[in-house]
Amino acid sequence: MIRLFRFVAFSVVVLLWLNESVAFGQLFNDKESQSGSQQSLMQQMQQQQQQNIQNIKTPVLDGPIDPAEYIVGPGDIYSVNVWISPPVSFQLPVTPEGSIIIPTVGEIHVAGLHLDEAKKKVVADVRKKYIAGDISFTLMTPRMFAVTVKGVVKQEGTVYVQASERVNAAIALANAATNQTQKSTLFEEKAKFLQSNLIVKPDSIGSLRRIVIRHKDGTTATADLEKYFVQQDPRLNPLLQDGDVVIVPKRNLDKDFIGVYGAVNKEGTYEFVQGDSLLSMLKIARGLTELADSSHVEITRSDPAGNRMNTFTVNLSSIVDGKSPGVLLQSGDRIVVREKPELLRDYKVFLEGEVMYPGYYPITRDSTTLAEIIQRAGGFKEDASLGASRLYRQVKTFRNVPGEKLEMLRGISTQEDSTYYQLENNIRADGELVVADFVALFAKDDKSKDVYLQDGDHIIIPQERKTVYVFGEVVHPGHIAFEQGRGYKYYVEKAGGLTDDALSGDIKIIKANDKQWLSPSETTIEEGDYVWIPKEPYRPFSYYLQIYSQVFGIIGTVATVAVLVIQARK
Repeated sequence: MIRLFRFVAFSVVVLLWLNESVAFGQLFNDKESQSGSQQSLMQQMQQQQQQNIQNIKTPVLDGPIDPAEYIVGPGDIYSVNVWISPPVSFQLPVTPEGSIIIPTVGEIHVAGLHLDEAKKKVVADVRKKYIAGDISFTLMTPRMFAVTVKGVVKQEGTVYVQASERVNAAIALANAATNQTQKSTLFEEKAKFLQSNLIVKPDSIGSLRRIVIRHKDGTTATADLEKYFVQQDPRLNPLLQDGDVVIVPKRNLDKDFIGVYGAVNKEGTYEFVQGDSLLSMLKIARGLTELADSSHVEITRSDPAGNRMNTFTVNLSSIVDGKSPGVLLQSGDRIVVREKPELLRDYKVFLEGEVMYPGYYPITRDSTTLAEIIQRAGGFKEDASLGASRLYRQVKTFRNVPGEKLEMLRGISTQEDSTYYQLENNIRADGELVVADFVALFAKDDKSKDVYLQDGDHIIIPQERKTVYVFGEVVHPGHIAFEQGRGYKYYVEKAGGLTDDALSGDIKIIKANDKQWLSPSETTIEEGDYVWIPKEPYRPFSYYLQIYSQVFGIIGTVATVAVLVIQARK
């Protein structure tokens, strides 16, 4: 009897299990059918969505999207995944009404929520249907929307941005030479522009620091792009929202400015905003250089009338360490960051020519000599010309002097004479020569002729030429073999003699070692010297007529005075 009861009970359990299995299978089939229908509808929606955003390029991001900052809105595309076996996955857009429709789950309103809030809400609703497995809600494609840009930009009006982009992207597009109404080419142009303009380059009079953003709900926000690009604080360059109006005001550096100079990475005049501190402004100037003396930062402040200045020194290191309070700036302040005078620097000289090991050589300030560098370079080669060797010093103020100013230093010259002085300028303006007697120092071992080197010095040890170079108005200009004791006329004759246009009375000897221009009577020809024969300048007849008239005028004046004197004595 007991066995019969157990058999009947077992049979009932089996029948119930089979009935539930059939019902579950039917439910599963129904779910599959519903899911397939829903997926078909979803695919149509996705295709329509793809047609609307087919030209969208991947935005230029400054990092992963922050779910606590990103606001969900219509047009976003999300991936909903339930990690069971087999996994369930949906690619779903946010509808124009602001909802996301998940098959087998239903409609969930998410628009206006921050992404992290939307994640929690969606996961909680999906969990009601799918108890087992992990659930994810992931942003796949940010939506596109229109933003209005006004103010000091190249083109006011509507620009199209993605929800993952910030204020600087809208301003960059408004300053791009792109017709924002041509959507077919907009996105390609936008991608190219943003890739080459990560730092917005607004109109020269547009403010980077006082940008106002007006939202659709009536609230406002501000953007400070100067600070954002050095601090990377997203609050200084907020994400754009649907329907935002971005206003770029005029920048007035004559009224609101801060000057930053000295040992900073980007000197210049910057726009002042109320609340700027010394530390924040130095960050905008891209920070201090390695040479900066952070313990002695000078701030010069003028009175409102601009008649008096007050300069005070600030220990920036103490502020950074929290030992001293920060310094608030005022409009018109000038900041000067001094350099450390004792800081070790990359002092070096360049040695080229006939030495064993030419190249760059590090030196110490005001203590490394010419003889020491030659010794470190392995000494001279056999064919080195000590007499023609020279030491040039780096010049910052002379190299860019115009030829006209050099001519003025030489005295008044006519246009026809300018070629003469331009030639001298070209030969001498390669750098300032340092008086260094290589022959006395190295051939005669005269230590008194040694010199201390400076950063940037250029030492040239040429090869023995054993020639004299004759150029200008000779028949065959070029190098002539040097012969001891010969005068300049010998080399001119070897060069074929003077041409008919030669100005023989103004021949110059250019010395090989110091590039001095001397008359033949002032020097003897040495190895490597230049002999320069200038050309007789062409002067029109009017030039001589003017000279003759002046001479005769003077003679006439003298004669008149003489007659008057004679008559006065009678």
